[in-house]
Parts: sequence; structure tokens; C-alpha cells
Amino acid sequence: MAVSNPGTSRAGTFRSNIQNDAPVQILGITEYLRKEAKANPLFNKYLRIAAQDVAELLVVAAKFEAASVTRNRQAMEVMKGMRARRDRVPTIKLDEKSAFQSTSRKFTSSRNLDTGRKVKRKVTRGDVFFGAEFGGGARPTTRQFLRHRGRSGYFFWPTVRKHKGDIADAYLGAIQKVLDSLADTPTSSA
Repeated sequence: MAVSNPGTSRAGTFRSNIQNDAPVQILGITEYLRKEAKANPLFNKYLRIAAQDVAELLVVAAKFEAASVTRNRQAMEVMKGMRARRDRVPTIKLDEKSAFQSTSRKFTSSRNLDTGRKVKRKVTRGDVFFGAEFGGGARPTTRQFLRHRGRSGYFFWPTVRKHKGDIADAYLGAIQKVLDSLADTPTSSA
């Protein structure tokens, strides 16, 4: 599974320093996908659809987990911005620029990179995700979040860890279905 984040790879594995048992890894998947894509030109097209379906299952499971969090309004609002993306591996992306519907604060301040002055801008889901997921409370700017949980998380990463075997099984099953459907259809050479 891949999660769009600066520290991830798109090579069929997700690596994170959150916990040692967190990654979903399927060894050799990159080479296998490359080989199958060369063998049949429709493989990538159908695999992207199947991988998006697998990622959507994880998004739904994370939404249920977010609903179970104490004081879950922030988690539920963040999960509204999580989307399964169409890629060769199951990919989930947060629409980080989308507006966070806050009842207490409509704007946040940040620094303009050119002038250094504070400017007001709307609060986005990207501003709130890490606080809602991992908590806060140590600084005045993070007291609106639940207690800091270290690296364990509240709703998204616990869901990934809980379902990592299911994710791998569903993804491998999706690859097999794609291969079976392509075996049934004759390929035309141009």
C-alpha cells in the first residue's frame, strides 16, 4: 500500500518510521508489476481500477475508526478529505488544501515566505491532520487536540496496522482477478 506522503515510495511498499510493524510490504511486487505491464498493455489500466477499490476499503475502515475516537469531530472532518486514488498500488491521499470546517476558528495565521509578515488564511485539513491523528496538548497551538499518543495514532494508522494483512490479501487477489480477466480476453497486436 502506498500513502501519498513525502517519505513514501511508490514501489509497492510503504515505509514509515511510525512503528516497525506498520509497513504493508509485498516483496518483489514492483518487478512483477513491471513484467506484467510489458506482457499486456491493458494490465495497468485494469490494475489501477482494482487497486483503487482496495484503497477505498481502507478509507471506509478508517472512517469507522475515526467515528469511534473520543471527541471525534476533528477526526471525522479530516477523514472527509481522504480519497482513494487510482494508481497501480493502493493509494490514499488527503485533499490537504480543502477547507476544514471548524466551529471555533475560521482562519489561521501563517508567515508569507516573501515578506515574513503574518497573513490570515483558511484552516485546511492538512493543517489539522497530524494533530487529529497523533494528538497534541504540549504547546498552546495544539491544545485543541486529544492527548498526544506518540507514534501510535488515533484512527488512520491504527486502521492500517490492523488491516495490513487484509490489504495485502485483497491487493494480491485483485491482481489475480485482473490477470484472470486478461487471460480470458485475446490481445490484439497492432
